[in-house]
Amino acid sequence: MKLWQLVPGLAELRGYRRSRLRDDVVAGVTVAAVAVPSGLGMGELAGVGPVAGLYATAVPLIGYALFGSSRQLIVGPTGAVAAVTATSVAAVASSDDPVRVAGMAAALAVLSGVILILCSLLRLGFMSEFLSRPVLLGYINGVAVLIMVGQLNKLLGVTVESRNFVPQVWETLRAIPQAHGWTVLLSVLLIGAVVLLRVAAPKIPAVIVVVVIAGVASAVIGFPRHGIEVVGDVAGGFPLPRLPGISLDDVFDLVVPALGLALLIFGDSMAIARTYADKHRYTISANRELLGLGAANITAGLFQAIPIDASGSRTALNDSYRGASPLVGLIVAAAAVLVAAFATPLIEPLPTAALGVVIILSTADLIKVKPVLRLRRVHNDEMILALVTFAAVLLLNVIGGLAVAVLLSLGLFVYWTARPHDAVLGSSDDIDGFHDITAHQCLQPVPGLIVYRFDAPLYFANAPHMARRIRQLLADAEDEVMWLMIDAEAMAYMDAKAVDTLGELHRELADQGVTLTMARVKEPIRRIFQDTGMTELLGPENFFPTVRSGVQAFRERKAG
Repeated sequence: MKLWQLVPGLAELRGYRRSRLRDDVVAGVTVAAVAVPSGLGMGELAGVGPVAGLYATAVPLIGYALFGSSRQLIVGPTGAVAAVTATSVAAVASSDDPVRVAGMAAALAVLSGVILILCSLLRLGFMSEFLSRPVLLGYINGVAVLIMVGQLNKLLGVTVESRNFVPQVWETLRAIPQAHGWTVLLSVLLIGAVVLLRVAAPKIPAVIVVVVIAGVASAVIGFPRHGIEVVGDVAGGFPLPRLPGISLDDVFDLVVPALGLALLIFGDSMAIARTYADKHRYTISANRELLGLGAANITAGLFQAIPIDASGSRTALNDSYRGASPLVGLIVAAAAVLVAAFATPLIEPLPTAALGVVIILSTADLIKVKPVLRLRRVHNDEMILALVTFAAVLLLNVIGGLAVAVLLSLGLFVYWTARPHDAVLGSSDDIDGFHDITAHQCLQPVPGLIVYRFDAPLYFANAPHMARRIRQLLADAEDEVMWLMIDAEAMAYMDAKAVDTLGELHRELADQGVTLTMARVKEPIRRIFQDTGMTELLGPENFFPTVRSGVQAFRERKAG
């Protein structure tokens, strides 16, 4: 097998069209201008220092470029993953030693990457479907609020120890009277400058301009002399591969957080990747995305960086500048490596308030209120699920909120299939076919016949419910019922419990003088009936290809 068959990204680079070069270079430089200061902030957010954020901005892009399948996706440190990293490492590190914390964060990246690659090898790409749109909306909004609240201390110039949302909010509010005046003034000026530039000159990367201005002002004026906190010493240099210096016990402690982080990374990244694949009309491979994200995270961990995810803001920026190849990611990686290797002295005077402003303003774009409200147009339960997920993220932090969200999604799915929609079908002279009698007043059931449609696969959780509904229909019937016909069009699956329930129902109805018949039974279900003896029990003559032919047979037998 040739090398580019093992590494799909090489095949794309090998067949690169030179006509794309200008757009990809412009997109790469623009994304790098935003990604570098953002990476610094994410390193701070993850609790491991700015340079780890820089490394996470650089080397993982190489791993994704070689194995990922999206043309637009830009991976790197994000607020959600940085927050998860900080809380996960704090929970198991039991130490404030920066070297140990950095090693735990790097190990978390490696473990998450290994899990993602194992999922790719096991062809588990379908896992991305477990995070529904309501869950993702609630989750992203919750994480955005968590991140923004966690940065307020930088803007106020105060110390907040708590990492949980409610205590953090309370501690921040209590610290407002002790806020540092110059830091608050600087924060307000920086936010105002970003907003003004975004309105007056939207094509200018406002965040970069403001960060540069803040850094220059700090170097000239000497912000530390006025009590304004700055980044300080940053140990830069070329990122070099190294195994995280942690014990085997630490690895076991990190397995559960790594599992949750892997699910988060994959679900979030697939949501972003599919958005742009649909926009540009190409397909992506879920299993190849698992491989690309896994390779990116392993690379991050081996180069002392933090776990990474798909960045929605950087991907959107890449797309807006028409970047559409792995070359864009490689350009961003090269820029970040150069900054880490040669330009860290320029980072040291940068005020931490500026990083807080970058994180808050970048994260604010993630908050989506209208899409949550629009969920009501689909189903009230969808909006409730989004709100519950949002609250769970705030109250239980990111991993706990994600776990609650996934469990709720699965729980609602089970409930909807266990209690699906059903209907009694009728007809009229004005409407062709047989339809739900509640849909139109003119539809009437056939006298002596109940045509019952059950709108779901039949299995152990809903078979007893269907039997109860049929018994109730018979009990409520005003006229004598001679036949009960089940429209099985929606029954694409049937388990042993469902077969047993139908057999019991047949015997029960037979005792009441009612014939159980079936219409529109799919071929896989017919085979099950044949193999289990249900066809013989009900009688081959009581199976019909359509509801219409079944009704016609009922009328003929009744007349005969």
